[in-house]
Amino acid sequence: MTLVGILECGQTRGDWLEEYGEMAAPFPPFLHRVDPFVAFAIYRAHKNEIPERPEACDAWLVTGSPLSVYEHPAWQSRLASFLVNAARHRPVVGICYGHQLLHEAFGGKVEKASEGWGIGVQRYELHEVPRWAPEQELREALRLIAFHQDQVTTPAPGSRVLAGNSFCPLGITTIGDNVLTIQAHPEMSRKLARDLYEEQRTRNGDDLTDRAVASLGGEIDVDLAARWILAFIEHRQAQRRGAL
Repeated sequence: MTLVGILECGQTRGDWLEEYGEMAAPFPPFLHRVDPFVAFAIYRAHKNEIPERPEACDAWLVTGSPLSVYEHPAWQSRLASFLVNAARHRPVVGICYGHQLLHEAFGGKVEKASEGWGIGVQRYELHEVPRWAPEQELREALRLIAFHQDQVTTPAPGSRVLAGNSFCPLGITTIGDNVLTIQAHPEMSRKLARDLYEEQRTRNGDDLTDRAVASLGGEIDVDLAARWILAFIEHRQAQRRGAL
């Protein structure tokens, strides 16, 4: 049984907690769609709950956040140091803020997108199919829910771009052998995305918001994203066991 440590990087707004839970809440059901036997340990990194040892879990997953990486909250440097060390020993997956944090931690740069917010179901064109991807899942693109204004503008050294689009060229990446990052939110439900988009309607305008909400009615590659994440973790675990 694989134990995934979820590093929670932000606080859900109080009036949304009852319906949507904390930031880490969507990840267990998301990955259980593919493997119901994956186990989870949750660390509230934004409350300074930083694991003592990378070996405490078989793999690590870094969540999204309402914060920006370049704001550098006090706990973030401790988390970044942990992640750099953890990636030497265990597979690490970063989602949205986690994607950005990992790139910055390894020497990349994160900035606010000049084009504004990326919302709606985005199509990320595949540039490279990693060897750990399930063969039956090969395709031209992944369609995933996006909700971000910040993005990686300079990738960390040793990065490979697996997928992207014109708005977000660095949509899915790896950093070295042990890090997989995804700018989108594969764990996010359609309803949560719709509520987030509607809340920002005044900021983003009716046209962009209407298109983003409408896109939620189309196909979203949720299961495929979960399979990719778990396949990456399993591949890196197998590689590590072979090296022992």
